[in-house]
Amino acid sequence: MRCSASVPASRLGPKLWSSILIFGLFGQVAWIVENMYFNVFIDRTMPLADNRFSSVAISVMVAASAITATAATLIGGIWSDRKGNRRRFISFGYLIWGIIIMAFALITVDNVQALGVESVQTATVIAIVIVVIMDCVMSYVGSTANDAAFNAWVTDNTAGPVRGKVEGVIAVMPILAMAAVFGGLDWMTQDTYLSPSGETVVGWVEGGTKIATGNWTLFYVLLGAIVSLIGILGLFLIKDSKNLKPNPASDYRDIWYGFRKSVIKANKNLYYAYIAMGIIGIANNCFMTFLIMYAERTLQYPNGSYIIPVAVIIVTSSIASVVFGILMSKMKDRRKLTLPLLGVYFLGAIGMLLASPLCFEGQTPMAAVCVAGFVLMGANLCLTANLTATVRDLTPPDKTGMFQGIRMVFWVLIPMVIGPALTAIIQQFSEPSGAFDMNGNPIYNYTPYMFLISAIIVVFAVFPVLKLNRAPLAAMTPFAPKEEGTSQTTTSEEQPRA
Repeated sequence: MRCSASVPASRLGPKLWSSILIFGLFGQVAWIVENMYFNVFIDRTMPLADNRFSSVAISVMVAASAITATAATLIGGIWSDRKGNRRRFISFGYLIWGIIIMAFALITVDNVQALGVESVQTATVIAIVIVVIMDCVMSYVGSTANDAAFNAWVTDNTAGPVRGKVEGVIAVMPILAMAAVFGGLDWMTQDTYLSPSGETVVGWVEGGTKIATGNWTLFYVLLGAIVSLIGILGLFLIKDSKNLKPNPASDYRDIWYGFRKSVIKANKNLYYAYIAMGIIGIANNCFMTFLIMYAERTLQYPNGSYIIPVAVIIVTSSIASVVFGILMSKMKDRRKLTLPLLGVYFLGAIGMLLASPLCFEGQTPMAAVCVAGFVLMGANLCLTANLTATVRDLTPPDKTGMFQGIRMVFWVLIPMVIGPALTAIIQQFSEPSGAFDMNGNPIYNYTPYMFLISAIIVVFAVFPVLKLNRAPLAAMTPFAPKEEGTSQTTTSEEQPRA
């Protein structure tokens, strides 16, 4: 029996909104830990002899995680389609996800040495390898629960004008999660340095020597416990769409369904939207992966003071995204906004390039970073909301779960493999920060030229966006409800496209 093609509700009640907000937010909290703090974890607690190679290790970890996450979503999307159940995948997935996060508290260089590894550098390499492997395990579980099941659940339960509002809210979730983790828990990750004057200072200090790392055990245990509790809550809160039915026709042999020539041809506008998001994702990952270390050392915001510009950027860009979501829901054709937003993103990336030591000596003024960061992140959130809503409109309703994996190839796999690798390459030409790790090795800055790479890359998103803009308006909502007396096609390969 195929999934029903009945249209989801165009108005959401309090329970649906609560599920979207809670699981959208805490799913992103878990991803913030993985996408940003695992990077910081390696950088601060597992220093290699040449600190510049930490960016290479981070790049490899991010790429391995992206590959695993994509495979998990491809399999998980089909699995949840076949079972006709998103609720259990989300709830039990979040529960296990949190347990895995807690397990990272056990991964330290000291614990590896306690197993009989004498060399500090050997123990460091082994610890990094363990982190990479565990990151892949976490990505598999998290992607099955969040990227496959939760995203399919949102598509199952939204339609019409409300979809734009929902996407505007969901687009803000990564930023709100970043604010929650930065503001509430970042202090646990701060290193302790001995300053040149002999004072003990919490946080990076120029010319200082690291003497202790942060309380990562408490950090991981607390965050993991929260994510697991949210999973338990899901068993009582989340309800699947009444239209969702088991779909035995969804076959694991169709994992590569979305890459068939006939499917791409039949859904070409969907793939133009995927490509645009993939390019924007590459641009984002050139800097997002290394953002905390960049703000602390390159911009010289020690003692966790980088939280201040981050908070300002989060609040302002989140407001912009929510307002944009409301505006988008009232527009007949949201495509008109995409090209201008790409231009704003480009200006924001150039602004961040200039709001750096390239133009300022010593600590970069926070006002400059806040303005440039708002322009960049505001444009990024609005672009994400715009294109994600477009993708949901163009996703065949009878293969929603299956297409989550294809979405992951463009949303996660390609961006997270290419973006960090580009920055890791230019990072080899970076300059010392003036501080030293616990082994006496120099700690290097992250280069502001990663924003220049982002600006160059985002220009290429213009081409798929132009393709979308030239399509007839009716072709952009092929699965919208039809007037009485007309038939609604349910399969993607039968639906004519522009």
